[in-house]
Amino acid sequence: MGDTATRELAGMSDDDLLGEARGGDREAFAVLVHRHQAAVLRYACSVARCPADAQDLTADALVRTMLALEGVGGPATNFPAYLRTTVRRLAIDLGARNGRAVAAGLSPVVVEPRTPPLDEQLEGDRNLADAFAALPDRWRRVLWMVEVLGHRPQDVAVELGIAPAAACSLLWRARTALRRQYELLASRDS
Repeated sequence: MGDTATRELAGMSDDDLLGEARGGDREAFAVLVHRHQAAVLRYACSVARCPADAQDLTADALVRTMLALEGVGGPATNFPAYLRTTVRRLAIDLGARNGRAVAAGLSPVVVEPRTPPLDEQLEGDRNLADAFAALPDRWRRVLWMVEVLGHRPQDVAVELGIAPAAACSLLWRARTALRRQYELLASRDS
């Protein structure tokens, strides 16, 4: 298609472009991708572990959506929501695959998290800071890794050299202890 056709497509709504793309118009799909790719990539960055995974998730979601539209499937409306859902499902699949498999010959890289001073970690709520400080080091470490740094329990398991189920149990015990300690300190203040 020429520039005139592309300009006409650019003026169409997403739903109209979806109809055209479903009919096999790849130029219409390209306009949709141009409109929404940056937002989908930002969303993918929020669910992926690294920028490379986010880019892969975005590309895979776009390809799958294009193939679904060509096969008379895919979204009929709300193209951005469909892409976000596809990215989320692909991220879940990627996480499940990565959680069970380690490439042969590669060992996981362990990065020691920098633990800032407690006042910097928990500014604002003194009871929370005191409750956190009262926990054993191992519980503080697992809570910091998961809740602040955003690591998954599987990452904690690798870091601590324990089974994933043991990491989940450790995290649950640490959260429970923190909650109890916080409630105890809060009740003293009341």
